[in-house]
Amino acid sequence: MANIIEHIDVPLAPSSAFDYVADFTTTAVWDPMIRSSVRVDEGPLRVGSSFAVTLSLGSGDRTIPMVYTVTALDAPHRIVLETRGWWYVGRDDIGVAPGATPTSSRVRWDATFALRGPLALLDPLLARGFRGVAAKAVAGLARELTALAGAGHDGHDGATEEVGR
Repeated sequence: MANIIEHIDVPLAPSSAFDYVADFTTTAVWDPMIRSSVRVDEGPLRVGSSFAVTLSLGSGDRTIPMVYTVTALDAPHRIVLETRGWWYVGRDDIGVAPGATPTSSRVRWDATFALRGPLALLDPLLARGFRGVAAKAVAGLARELTALAGAGHDGHDGATEEVGR
């Protein structure tokens, strides 16, 4: 199983930081592996809400469609999203806490991804690559949250359109 736990300190109020990360459509903006992410259902974000994500496998046209489903939600503090396919299982546990100042946040991203069945033998190789890819994603998230703060933005608008490159 591949796992990362990262902490990001950003100059954005906790509620705004949470709104941005909880809207999983934003992953296509800051995670270089995500080609697109679309909210599948409508209405307020809740346990059971789903996002259709297209994961890019390096350069080229190879992609993997995934569906992430919200399995736990304690807004504006924590959201857990899970994905499962016949050959993989993944979980993103995201927490947002107040930072050192009233207008800053500490975001904790705990992500796991594992291969299933006979492919599980490749987990040690996956873990090595996952750490590098995840580090780029976390850096992208820190960049976007900091940019939102710099632009005086109070958070993501919750749009559900496809976000892509």
